[in-house]
Amino acid sequence: MRTGKILTFFFLVFLIGSCSAGKRPTFRIGVDPNWYPLNFEAFQPYVNGFTEDLLLEVSKYAGVDFIKMEANWDSLLDGLHEKEYDAVLTSLPAYQFNQMKYDFSKNFLDLGPVLVIPSNAQLNDLTKLSNEVVGIVMGDPALLVLQKYPEIIVRKYETVPELLKAVVTGSLEGALLDRLVASSFVRDMYAEQLKISTGPLTDVGLRVMGLKGQNEHVIDLFNRTLSQMKKQKKLEALQTKWQL
Repeated sequence: MRTGKILTFFFLVFLIGSCSAGKRPTFRIGVDPNWYPLNFEAFQPYVNGFTEDLLLEVSKYAGVDFIKMEANWDSLLDGLHEKEYDAVLTSLPAYQFNQMKYDFSKNFLDLGPVLVIPSNAQLNDLTKLSNEVVGIVMGDPALLVLQKYPEIIVRKYETVPELLKAVVTGSLEGALLDRLVASSFVRDMYAEQLKISTGPLTDVGLRVMGLKGQNEHVIDLFNRTLSQMKKQKKLEALQTKWQL
């Protein structure tokens, strides 16, 4: 902890010195624009547009510049290890074994499943769904969340429209669905009928990641800037702009 504070202190000194000299620190950020192994499908251009805007906003807030370097999924981590970039944008889960090798920022885009319920319902806690029927799409990893609540009856559907129609008609008490997909359907097709009643139920998301113990100041910079943007609702505004 003390080492991290010392590194942050010297990084701030570096920033101040650079700014006073008229130079802005520059960081190289690697990114796979296809976000493998995730498949954003129709959301991909929106995610990429949001990410581009986010880097611009962080640059303004923190007084630094970013060079975004695109790479294929199978060479992205190799490039990080070979120090072609200072950090990468990734969906790699921050599991304990990954944290032994890498430093992770907080999520800049949450992707975990959320609970979708009728717009007139009052429910924001899975523990209150004992003996109720909740639906998911077949193959959705949200099943792992529901397995923690064995008293919930799970029903699987082939498609998202079938799943959400079952919530509207009362066949289901609610549905667990990826946050981006849920937001899109609730915002458009089911604007008057359904709502999202919880935040993401897992920590799945997009993060900034660097090699363990190296360039920690980049991760710290992102975390501090994301906190500021959240307080000022700037992050929420960017997500709304890109329909995320």
